[in-house]
Amino acid sequence: MNDRHSRSRWLWLWAAAAVAAVVVAFVLGAQVRSPWEVAVANSHANPLVTATVEERTLVVEGQDVTGTVTLGRTQDVPAPGGEGVRAVVTATPVAAGDGVAPGVVLVEVSGRPVIGWELPFPMYRDLRGGARGPDVRAVQQALLAAGHYSGAVDGVYGPATALAVVALYRAAGAEPPEVPADAVAAARAADQAVADARAALPTGDEGDGRDEGADDGRSAQQALAEARRAAAEAHTAALAPLPAAETFDLDGAEVTLVRVSRVGTVVEPGGPVAQVRSGTATVTARVGLGASDAYTVGASVTVSAQVGGATTAATVTSVGEFVAEATQEGAPPGYDVTIELPEDAGLEDGTGVVVQAAEGDEAEGLAVPLVAVREDSSGTFVLRLPPGLEDPREQDAERVAVTVTTTGDGYALVADTDLATGDVVVVATRP
Repeated sequence: MNDRHSRSRWLWLWAAAAVAAVVVAFVLGAQVRSPWEVAVANSHANPLVTATVEERTLVVEGQDVTGTVTLGRTQDVPAPGGEGVRAVVTATPVAAGDGVAPGVVLVEVSGRPVIGWELPFPMYRDLRGGARGPDVRAVQQALLAAGHYSGAVDGVYGPATALAVVALYRAAGAEPPEVPADAVAAARAADQAVADARAALPTGDEGDGRDEGADDGRSAQQALAEARRAAAEAHTAALAPLPAAETFDLDGAEVTLVRVSRVGTVVEPGGPVAQVRSGTATVTARVGLGASDAYTVGASVTVSAQVGGATTAATVTSVGEFVAEATQEGAPPGYDVTIELPEDAGLEDGTGVVVQAAEGDEAEGLAVPLVAVREDSSGTFVLRLPPGLEDPREQDAERVAVTVTTTGDGYALVADTDLATGDVVVVATRP
């Protein structure tokens, strides 16, 4: 009986131990994840990729960009001509390809010159004696600069301005504009009227203001004064005019005559008779952020035609602001760079070129991975994390402005910034 009771107790003990073992195994198993479960969990994680700011020495990489040649601003020279006048090219003092200086006759049409000069804006009307306005002031300033005028720049077309216009024409080897015959006749008639009024004065009275008390004396003086005023107006109207069609604004320095119609060509009055180009030959190119450090103002570059192989050395003269949109030709967002070409470049207007920057120079400074550099409408920046965070998130980071000076080997050297060596910046987050 005792043996049977003893065996029953041991059976219960073994059963309880087995149950306890199963429970412990289940609890422990719940705490252990399989490799598959770990992989699934990691696939839903959003890790923050960071990098440490450090001092680096980078080799500037030369990068090629494409651009287009522009030989300057092109303008058509219109042919002068009036109503009832046939416009025929009668002389071409300047040959195509020659430079044009202010005060030179570009072309002669129907015996009348077209003189090139520099004004702040093109003439928009013919100027005659007594004219007033900003265009008269601009003409006076141009004549003063040319050494033909020494009067006041007052915006009034008077005798001194008219004499300077005549001097401009004669210095260019051209006949000054003719004064209308009716204006000349009116001036002569006005002079005769003054003479007649003077002859009608009582003896000894030349209009000196003396009042003899005689009605006829006062009337004669008034008549003389009226005649003198009318004569002054008539002589002002008879001053040498300046026809707008006989001048052409050269629009700056370094002007070249591109083409001119040959002598004998009949053209429409006001139609193009010649063409000039002003300014220097340049290349415009869009440079992306990664290559911008190699295309700074003053940098030397090599320009090669995409077709034909013509190559020339050139210099970067200006770099525009960052443009966030791509060009219609597919160039990426970046900086619009202007490159000045030498006079003997031999490249045609509109030629597509490849621009190659110099390479091999070294630069030192604070460096961050290039992918850590971000840009928006407010400028270029990185995201810096505060120190000591165990599980940092992007929203914990602060924006720090930077200026990228050089790129290379996947890094960017930055300046004008509050970053310091050892700072941690955000590179990327998993999307």
